[in-house]
Amino acid sequence: MKNSESTWTGPIFKACLVVFSALLYLFFDGQQFWVAEEQPYLSQESDTSSEHSSRVGSSYTTGHAGPTKRQASQPKHRPDADHQDVLRRFGRCQPHSGESVKYRVEQGIYTWVDSNGVINYSDQKPSRNAKTYQPRSSRVLDYFDLEISGQTISTQFKNTLSARLNAIFRGYTSIVGLKAMRKVTLRIQILPSRRLYERTVKAYGGAPSGTAGVYFGTKNTAYVEQTSYEATMQTAIHEAVHAINQAVIGFSPRWLNEGLAEYFETVEISMQVGKVTPSNHITKSGYIKGQVLRPSQLIGAEDTWQTSDPVLLYRSSWAFVHFLMSTSSGKQSLKALMLQEQKEPCSSLDYANVKRVLNGSYPNMQSAYTMFLNREAKSQRL
Repeated sequence: MKNSESTWTGPIFKACLVVFSALLYLFFDGQQFWVAEEQPYLSQESDTSSEHSSRVGSSYTTGHAGPTKRQASQPKHRPDADHQDVLRRFGRCQPHSGESVKYRVEQGIYTWVDSNGVINYSDQKPSRNAKTYQPRSSRVLDYFDLEISGQTISTQFKNTLSARLNAIFRGYTSIVGLKAMRKVTLRIQILPSRRLYERTVKAYGGAPSGTAGVYFGTKNTAYVEQTSYEATMQTAIHEAVHAINQAVIGFSPRWLNEGLAEYFETVEISMQVGKVTPSNHITKSGYIKGQVLRPSQLIGAEDTWQTSDPVLLYRSSWAFVHFLMSTSSGKQSLKALMLQEQKEPCSSLDYANVKRVLNGSYPNMQSAYTMFLNREAKSQRL
């Protein structure tokens, strides 16, 4: 009996499978099935939060990332912004521009020479009757008293700015010589918003329109608007160079004042050595972009500066200073001009005197400048 049942069970089961398969085919025939890949859901809030985190991550307040090319190349100069006018109104004019060094400070210890010629060391600042302290050539920074502050800037930003400014100060000293240097006291305050920057500058009688930084010589203070990391860095350096110019050589022609500020503002530090890279005014291939004025045109633009194209003037000023710094003859000409300016700190040399000094130190300057403009602009060590 059992053998008979097992004989029929197999064929019946197979027959059922065939019938069931046929029924399934008839049921699903012509039906369409969609298999959708599951996508992660991102709400608008999380997307906004992500965008905010990205902005914060690239902000210079963190000290981890630099600016985009678009941020770094934003125009800084507008026709209504005139540094020279600000320096004339708020700068200090003294028969001997700047101060001689009376003492130096290192790790909280003051060093000075008293009236008897004896060198003194103390943790207290010396009295006013201390004689001039002459630093050694390796103590150039004895002339530079720098303080950087800002509510939202990082320690890394402060350290980088300080290192770059110290390199610039050494480079500046290499131009005019240690004997011609004067004490420079500078406070740089970074303001975290445009609104606060404008309010602060206006409070001291300045005009913030068209500027991202203003130096007030009477306060030894430069106020800088906080924007991107590198743009803020360059603006702070630009204003610091104006302060150094004011202290060391006094009032000077606009092209010289702005040319030096433009030249130094792109300084970089590598292995404690300063290097000026002409990144703001050159093309990707290394050539100067756009038109530049001839030296005679640039020097003669003093009276028409405020009504001329500021981009052309700043580019031309930078190019001429970069050219002078590229050769020993050029450096000697620049030194002669700056030392001549130092003799009359309350006025700037006129067109005729500038031409006389430059031509006397660099007779073939015009032809050399033409050749310079047709070559790639190279980085220069300070």
